[in-house]
Amino acid sequence: MSRLSGRFVPDPFVLALVLTGLVGFLGAVNLVVAAAPPDKGVLVTLLLGWFGGFSGGGGLAFALQMCLVLVTGHALATSPPLQTVVEKLARIPRSAGGAAAMVAMAATISGVIHWGLGAIVGALLAREVGRAAARQRIHLHYPLLGAAAYTGLAVWHGGLSGSAPLKVAEANHFAASLIGVVPLSATLFGPLNLVVTGVLLVVIPLLCWVMAPRDPRDMTPFSQDEPEPSSQRSPAFEPGAVAAFQNSGFVGAVLGGGSLALTIAGIASDTIPFDLNSVNLLFLFAGLMMQGSLSRYVAAITEGAKGAGGIILQFPFYFGILGLMKAGGLIQTFSQAMADASTRALFPVVAFLSAGFVNLFVPSGGGQWAVQGEILLQAGQKLGVPPEVTIMAFSYGDAWTNMLQPFWALPLLGIMGLKAKDIIGYTGVVFLVMGVLVPCLLLALG
Repeated sequence: MSRLSGRFVPDPFVLALVLTGLVGFLGAVNLVVAAAPPDKGVLVTLLLGWFGGFSGGGGLAFALQMCLVLVTGHALATSPPLQTVVEKLARIPRSAGGAAAMVAMAATISGVIHWGLGAIVGALLAREVGRAAARQRIHLHYPLLGAAAYTGLAVWHGGLSGSAPLKVAEANHFAASLIGVVPLSATLFGPLNLVVTGVLLVVIPLLCWVMAPRDPRDMTPFSQDEPEPSSQRSPAFEPGAVAAFQNSGFVGAVLGGGSLALTIAGIASDTIPFDLNSVNLLFLFAGLMMQGSLSRYVAAITEGAKGAGGIILQFPFYFGILGLMKAGGLIQTFSQAMADASTRALFPVVAFLSAGFVNLFVPSGGGQWAVQGEILLQAGQKLGVPPEVTIMAFSYGDAWTNMLQPFWALPLLGIMGLKAKDIIGYTGVVFLVMGVLVPCLLLALG
């Protein structure tokens, strides 16, 4: 699977460009066959639509929000207190199955809290488990640990950093005119998500335990000694009052802890809305508190920002695609086609499957929601499906095919010294199980 994807699947940015061309072509065809062609002409209408989406403040703000999700999660995951917890947990497992299950449990729970946290914590824990097992001469399968560490990305969209549910909780999200504001009590904290995500938190670690080889001859032990990320190294000592202030663990802890307490109080009193912005604030201040010194926090953020290049480059194009779809009338056309091809009961499964398929080509939950969200919401509305069900079905589908799409595994693979082909066989099994389990739950609960 990984060899095929490496040979035939282009870079995500190339896919964004291809999708732009494809959507532009389909939009032009749709406008030409429309009963009332646009006054400005087909080409000008599409160009204005693309530019409006590409340069719109909402899209650019969303891109920055996603960057903050990534870097704040990285800074928190690499903080000294969490590193201490990781090192202690790494000494617990005594078998290959137990090690895989523990890593998967830590990764999925962390992923529900924050997807950036889950991606990094899982990788760091898996690496430390491999080192501890090697020292204690415990047989384990290191590639399976890598796959288990990646499973946080299978549940993240039903968690506290889920792009779609957090975005629709904002007052001015791009589909507000269609569905209004959808509170988190109906999405992330609704009964559907609590059941689906809760089931996955149990099933995925058990699945990783079952997949562990039983014969020591089938084991692949830890054999890498990768350097620690620079964010974990102590900043160089510099004399002077300014340097003492920047390097003081007390200063960072007090500033971060105080700001975190104020943010929590604001959310609890409804002074600050609980949405994507406030979640980013919570993790920003939590990371500052846990890192301690201001210098170490800046280093951690800088290290995490290395993975934000794809978001910065691709998100404006995703919103350009959304602008093309609106200008070309494709949102109405596609949503009507989906509504005609589905029923009220089956639509959540259709939304899940379509989100999973699109995620293979647009490997970003936030960017994908910008492109696909309005189509699904309009189709669901035509069938009488509550918007929160459509949103969560999309969220599960987006996370589901992360198990086949290694885009977000790149930081993990670098930390663990693995390649995508080492883990894809195991994450593929998780993909197959989720592909049966989640639709069944959607049919029963949606």
